[in-house]
Amino acid sequence: MPWKAYWARQRMAVLERDADRVAEEQGIEAQRRLDFYISYAGPDRLWAEWIGWHLKQAGYTVELDVWDWLPGDNIILSRESALRRADRVLALCSAAYFTGRFTGQDWTAVMAAQERESSRLIPIRVEDIDHQQLPEMLSTVQSIDLFDTTEAEARRRLLAGLSGALGPDGTPAFPGPAGPPIPTESDPADTSAPRLPGAARPSNWQVPTRNPAFTGRAGLLVAVRETLLSTPTGVVVLHGQGGMGKTQLSLEYAHRFASDYNTAWVIDAEQPGLIAAQLADLAIKLDAATSAVEAETAAKAAITALRDAKRWLLVFDNVEDPDHLTGYLPEGQGHVLVTTRNPDWAELGALVAVEEFTRAESIALLTGRVAGLNQADANLLAEDLGDLPLALAQAAGVLARTGIPAGEYRRLLADQATEVLDKGSPRSYRVSLAAATLVALDKLTIVDHTAANLLRLCGYLAPEPIPVAWLHHQPTTQHDPGTAAQLGELPTSPFTVGDACAHISHYGLGRIDQQGLRLHRLTQAIVRDHTRSYRTDYHAAIVSILTTADPGDPEAPGTWTAWARLTPHLIASEPATTPHTALRTLATRTLRYLLVSGQANAALTLAGNLHDSWTGLLGPDNTHTLTAAQHLAHARHDCGNYKEASQLLEDTLQRRRRVLGDDHPDTLQSANDLATNMGALGRYKESLALNEDTLQRRRRVLGEDHPDSLQSAQNLAGPLYALGRFRESLALDEDTLQRRRRVLGEDHPGTLHSAQNLAITLYALGQYRESLVLNDDTLGRYRRVLGEDHPDTLRSARSRAATLNALGKHKESLALSEDTLGRYRRVLGEDHPDTLCAARSRAVTLNALGRHKESLALSEDTLGRCRRVLGEDHPETLQSAYNVAVILYALGRRKESLALSEDTLGRCRRVLGEDHPDTLRSARARAVTLYALGWRKESLALSEDTLGRCRRVLGEDHPDTVRSIGAVVQALEGTGRRKAARNLKKLIPRRMSGQ
Repeated sequence: MPWKAYWARQRMAVLERDADRVAEEQGIEAQRRLDFYISYAGPDRLWAEWIGWHLKQAGYTVELDVWDWLPGDNIILSRESALRRADRVLALCSAAYFTGRFTGQDWTAVMAAQERESSRLIPIRVEDIDHQQLPEMLSTVQSIDLFDTTEAEARRRLLAGLSGALGPDGTPAFPGPAGPPIPTESDPADTSAPRLPGAARPSNWQVPTRNPAFTGRAGLLVAVRETLLSTPTGVVVLHGQGGMGKTQLSLEYAHRFASDYNTAWVIDAEQPGLIAAQLADLAIKLDAATSAVEAETAAKAAITALRDAKRWLLVFDNVEDPDHLTGYLPEGQGHVLVTTRNPDWAELGALVAVEEFTRAESIALLTGRVAGLNQADANLLAEDLGDLPLALAQAAGVLARTGIPAGEYRRLLADQATEVLDKGSPRSYRVSLAAATLVALDKLTIVDHTAANLLRLCGYLAPEPIPVAWLHHQPTTQHDPGTAAQLGELPTSPFTVGDACAHISHYGLGRIDQQGLRLHRLTQAIVRDHTRSYRTDYHAAIVSILTTADPGDPEAPGTWTAWARLTPHLIASEPATTPHTALRTLATRTLRYLLVSGQANAALTLAGNLHDSWTGLLGPDNTHTLTAAQHLAHARHDCGNYKEASQLLEDTLQRRRRVLGDDHPDTLQSANDLATNMGALGRYKESLALNEDTLQRRRRVLGEDHPDSLQSAQNLAGPLYALGRFRESLALDEDTLQRRRRVLGEDHPGTLHSAQNLAITLYALGQYRESLVLNDDTLGRYRRVLGEDHPDTLRSARSRAATLNALGKHKESLALSEDTLGRYRRVLGEDHPDTLCAARSRAVTLNALGRHKESLALSEDTLGRCRRVLGEDHPETLQSAYNVAVILYALGRRKESLALSEDTLGRCRRVLGEDHPDTLRSARARAVTLYALGWRKESLALSEDTLGRCRRVLGEDHPDTVRSIGAVVQALEGTGRRKAARNLKKLIPRRMSGQ
């Protein structure tokens, strides 16, 4: 069969298969069409249930997340699917609906479906909100009002309105299912029907007064409701540390969903002996017992009565142990809510964790209760309070009542946490946070004194997971016997430590999971307040724990997870003021981890604190002070603050030479770092000289293959490249890469850095395909070893995008450059020099794709930032200026292009020299622009000079040389020297003639 016929038949088969698949999908979609999708906000959950239930009873198909979306489903995709398939969307309008988190997306999706009538969106008011407050697209549509009426009337309005019997806007009747006339009464025997929200509260009602200042927790309330409806036992346990607002959440649930219950009863279970008496009161209310009956007997009667009843809610508040509810958990068609600090309830009910507020909820509480408190101060206060609801409520009470500024409150909190957290206890909580914490600590001490000692010790660590393995060994300290007795016995074996952590969790003083033991920052602060007199000894114990947990070589990515766990605890141990040498050493190793793992901002903060403090405590020439200075300068460099880094690097090198000598490894590291920073400042000749000297010394002192010597060899290749000495750079890159692969391994970050440098040099030499092959391999390894967002990974991705563009793969280059630029902006910031390089790369690709205006906008913005950040004459600024000139030329703005290219060429000659590749590129751009403006002779002279230099510097086959040949050919033709032009054109390699 002829090949054309074969491929034609194959294509027809594919088209037929695709058509069948589309038809099948459309058929499935049609089969799953919906009559209604209900869009609602969390507080209107009962309304959504009530409306959905009655619509289903009337024969309609309905979807809302209550019934149809399984845990783990993608909410956004599920919503989009439902909106696509639904004939009409019911918007349950209330004040909460228009401030909801997701409902705005419903609106966008509805309006985006242009092929559908927007009238399919039907507003249903479930609250008396003014029509003028509705969005424009709803305010003109007749709403169905269900509030302030009886259940029968609300049902009639709903079904009649949706069938078209109502609606003065004249919309056609909704094509619902065929059936009997619209009923006006629900079957009173049907006890499964949801109750109309807003109905009177249950006749059997013992629930404390609702907290009018209840804030947030919308998502958690929905989660509690969903879990109660879905769990087979009907028991949901709200567990969490003290002060999380578990009681307030359970009471808000009872009030919010009151209309769905016949009985709602809250039992204070903090004292187990009083549970029976409270259930006895319920028995009397249910007519299951009289007041003459003994409490325990009456309680059992209440439980029996609930087993046979429906729609009841029992809340057991503040239960300490599951055993305390033995015999008191009724079965049947009702719900039980338990609040407890103890998470060990998995066998009795479904667990719902009640944790800290979201930051938005914290800020809403503080600004809502404290007049004049701005969001910025509220955010800082919420951070200090760890978003703990009780602490936030207390702080709001104190600030509102006393007028103490938020900043002063934060200072007092840091100095005297217990006293501050004992004030302002809100009425909605039993006791203050300080009192509740100390009571729990006393109970813990009675049950397990080693657990209490462990808690006190961990109070000096960070409010981050503490790996349990750290606690398996008794810390070795130099304290005296009396202090040892004060610190007390600590658990040391895996089992005793595990039991201690379980007891801490049981009393709500911490959380334990596979990550370790986690204490809230305020719990720690209160505990520390009660051990202040022994702070020195606790600090010594913490130093022992942390130094024992040292993860090893911070340069090795395999240790970074462990370093990430250690770092917050190291910072919490206050290494800036420690008298312990071991902790200072660990702190400098932590700085190295932060730097090599790409966390320059975190390193900058920690290094700055250490350097400032150690300079005063230890002196500027102390070894630890100088190491902190080295890392601080490195962090400044990585953050793009090259000038600030330079001053500190020069000072540190001078001090190390005087204190340690010229050839000490630490001195040579300072020289290496200074040389690297000189290159970043564009001081290439100085960088080259210092790098050459440092490499020579390192090879003599440490040997050719020592990692430090290889670091210097890599860094020496940098200024050689920057000075346009690509072949020398290439030889050094190749040798260094070979040695690093042998010494460090294929995937070591140092090896990958050398491989990336080699790929960049190959690119500079015009060997694009070889560069791309090496770049692809290196980028893949970087992503696997360091992650997508590490600065070294981004540098590799940026290089690959440029190489793809040079090979004519512009669309692929653009996609990669856009992703890379976005990551740079997020990781390093808009003005970081590396971000500006990525922006310039993207602009070049946009220009290659003919999107000149977009390219110009990005290039001009980048040039402006480069001038401000790096200066007018920095080589990176000059490259950006060259790009703008090229794009102006492409847009036909030749005179502007000429002016900029002339200025750029003059600066390049002065800064980089006549023969630098960047200078030659600017010269060629100016020659091409001169030709376009009719200055043919001037163009020819400049083009010929540039070509001669390119041949000498870059070689005959380099792409820039080929482009220069093209510029000369054009100028020769323009001056009438066509024969010379033809002869020269023959020199252009065929494979490069299109460049």
